[in-house]
Amino acid sequence: MRQCSQAKTLLQKKKGKDPLYGLWPLCILCALLLLAGCTEDAGPPGEKPEPPGVLIEYSRSGGIAGVMDYAVVFSDGWVVYNSTYHGTGGFTLGAADMDLLRGLIRDADIPGLKDNYPAPVPGADYYAYRIIVGNRTISTETTGIPPPLVPVITTMDELIARHGAST
Repeated sequence: MRQCSQAKTLLQKKKGKDPLYGLWPLCILCALLLLAGCTEDAGPPGEKPEPPGVLIEYSRSGGIAGVMDYAVVFSDGWVVYNSTYHGTGGFTLGAADMDLLRGLIRDADIPGLKDNYPAPVPGADYYAYRIIVGNRTISTETTGIPPPLVPVITTMDELIARHGAST
């Protein structure tokens, strides 16, 4: 590779004036390594907080626009979601919303429901729902939703819409 003589001269002058020329990247790397351990203490070794359990895992897909909504509500009120229209994110439910959701799940009698509730008549624009509570997974479609699950599904849709970012 050819360089003009002026560039060579400037490069040689810079090398000659800076005694640490070429060592700066090494100095920066060492400083970063030294500072890498300067973070908050995670607590005493061996003591790790228990992660929250999952209260409900919810998904809705389909419809005329090909919607996909997915949310997980943890037992501590933290919710993570991914939604076609409301983006991706997380939020914390207040005590009233958590009590409402727990009550709706209890009233739905999840253990007493069947695993699958298909639509009685197939439809192209129906939503498919999947709800997981504990070790139970219940799948249903728009016109096949059992009445006890309607409030749970409606509430989950409202939570995503209320707390999600509009896109």
